[in-house]
Amino acid sequence: MVSVFDENDNRPTFHEKIYQVRLPERERRKKAEPIYRVVAYDQDDGPNSDLSYSIVDGNEDGKFFIDPKTAVVSSRKAFAAGSYDILTIKASDNGRPQKSSTARLHIEWIRRPAPSSVPLVFDEPFYNFTIMENDKVAEIVGVVSLQKNPSPVWFGITGARPFHEMFYLLQSTYFKNCSSEGETMA
Repeated sequence: MVSVFDENDNRPTFHEKIYQVRLPERERRKKAEPIYRVVAYDQDDGPNSDLSYSIVDGNEDGKFFIDPKTAVVSSRKAFAAGSYDILTIKASDNGRPQKSSTARLHIEWIRRPAPSSVPLVFDEPFYNFTIMENDKVAEIVGVVSLQKNPSPVWFGITGARPFHEMFYLLQSTYFKNCSSEGETMA
């Protein structure tokens, strides 16, 4: 019997080298709330592809936290409109020797616009997407679209808290904004 083990010859790869998001200003929270989720993958197999995440730069004041397994960046601090944060996030694999890569998360905090009086008109009356067990992380599951609106569109993600944290939205080509907590502009 011959067992072949994967050599750790691939380093983690982020979907973007620079993630740029614009999020609404917010007040201090008692509990850490999600801000954004970065996603990396590793083409190795087994333990060599298990990733852990850390913030390695831009968090000198300790405002941000990152879940080492899900890569959800969170904070309970207040962020005023006009402020800007840049974090360097590292993804490390579990191989020997260990390999890693980094990406930057640029967060622009903007003033929350007043609600629009123009109703949203979606292209479909409802959307239903199926996710297969073997779908890759960050693979597109479906597209929700609406007719052009003159003002930014804010939406909330509903459901139990664990579902909020696992939600990942590809960045819009218009504003490059997304958040897993809801209240997102696209």
